[in-house]
Amino acid sequence: MSLVQGRRNDLIKKSCKPPPLTILSHPLGDGVQFDDFSLTTDISDSVHYPPSIHTRVLKGSSCHADTVLANHRSNPQPLSSNDVRTFSKSWFHVYSQKKTNCSRRTMCAAAAHLPDLVSGPVCHRRSRRAKKKLRKQQRQLLEICPPVNQIIFSMDDINSNIIVFDGGNSSCPIITPPKRVTWRRHHVSDLHIKDDLRGDIGLTYRRIDGCLPFIRLPRNTSLAIISACGLVKVYNALQACENLRSPLCRSNKKRVFTDFGKPPCYACVGPQVSRNSPKVHNHPSFMDKLPMHHWESLLWLMRRAEEAFKTIADHQVISHIHFAKNAVPFKTFVMNRENSNSAKFFGGIAFGTNVFLRCHTDQDFTMSMSQVFVKGKPHYHLDDDVIVYFCFPTLGVAVPLRPGDYLLFNPLIPHCISSRCKHEDEIMCVSMYLKTAIVGLNDNLLPLTPLQERLADRFIQYKL
Repeated sequence: MSLVQGRRNDLIKKSCKPPPLTILSHPLGDGVQFDDFSLTTDISDSVHYPPSIHTRVLKGSSCHADTVLANHRSNPQPLSSNDVRTFSKSWFHVYSQKKTNCSRRTMCAAAAHLPDLVSGPVCHRRSRRAKKKLRKQQRQLLEICPPVNQIIFSMDDINSNIIVFDGGNSSCPIITPPKRVTWRRHHVSDLHIKDDLRGDIGLTYRRIDGCLPFIRLPRNTSLAIISACGLVKVYNALQACENLRSPLCRSNKKRVFTDFGKPPCYACVGPQVSRNSPKVHNHPSFMDKLPMHHWESLLWLMRRAEEAFKTIADHQVISHIHFAKNAVPFKTFVMNRENSNSAKFFGGIAFGTNVFLRCHTDQDFTMSMSQVFVKGKPHYHLDDDVIVYFCFPTLGVAVPLRPGDYLLFNPLIPHCISSRCKHEDEIMCVSMYLKTAIVGLNDNLLPLTPLQERLADRFIQYKL
């Protein structure tokens, strides 16, 4: 039986040594691909999709997955109180240089939410809202619990190898590396996949440093948020940006891949720090040619993502970014006209068509948001097929995403988007984020205010 299609552990004679890596050199290009299926040797006895769900979730593929049927009305199990602790707050990012003004501004923004810096009534309201949000999460989120023998990837794996995940079904061609690129390809079935077809239940994972590392919003919520504006307008705006932007050449750490032989269609819009001056530009120069009605659609997309963010994110995360924006006047996404509306806290939008990324981390100040679309489909439904997977190799988890799904995630945890499940689909992956460099304002000559100085000192005092 093919390992991509799943395997029964009780029929496998376990070996003390995992099988060696198999190197497959594909005739299509000069790239080298490592198909490391040894990681599935000790994978769990997860059940396969039943036939009715199998065709709806990932046609033609038999990934390891636990699936809850849509008519299964039992409430999700309470979220685990087992909080994994690390040496620092791992859900926000700041610069560590204690003396430069840009770094201290990021520290100031990160410390502005501390409870001893706000009044008693504010603390009381914050505590009340936090308890209310926790109860909502308990009602609406199902915690993914990988089996104890689930193989996970180490940070050494992530940092020393180009690791990509193939989400394709059995009729989808194997992804092939570009010329002169060596990668390790894994199928998403190497990770633990949990799905839930109930529209009022989302997915998450146990807390890390007191914060849920990712949340797939309940599908009913996602569909309700995006229903207010026609999807065709969103497609057209994103396509117009792609057409204006020449192909990006990114560093190897965040390289973007697509179908073999094709250039990646990928673009980033929103505030960007200048490399030649101490400025933060409102948008890259190629966006000057974008018609205003497309700007409006992009702002709508960003504001809907922020709405989704506030709907389900941990209260401390929302409080953190709210007070950060009050402490440091960093730029957010804004339309290209005077006195126009802007996003509340997200800055940039990155998107691409039929792309997938190597596993990586991002220097984002707070949690980020991803959403996926299928081009040419004007309406989405509760039982749409899974089109792509969002992978967290160091957690051993892959999250299935359907058209329109929102995924809130911690960008400091290694992550990547897989290749698409069906080759005939044309999908668009969109991410909304706030870069730490934007929060720092990119100007070391700009002095901090007395309040910002106190907040930065408090950050160092608390060793956040």
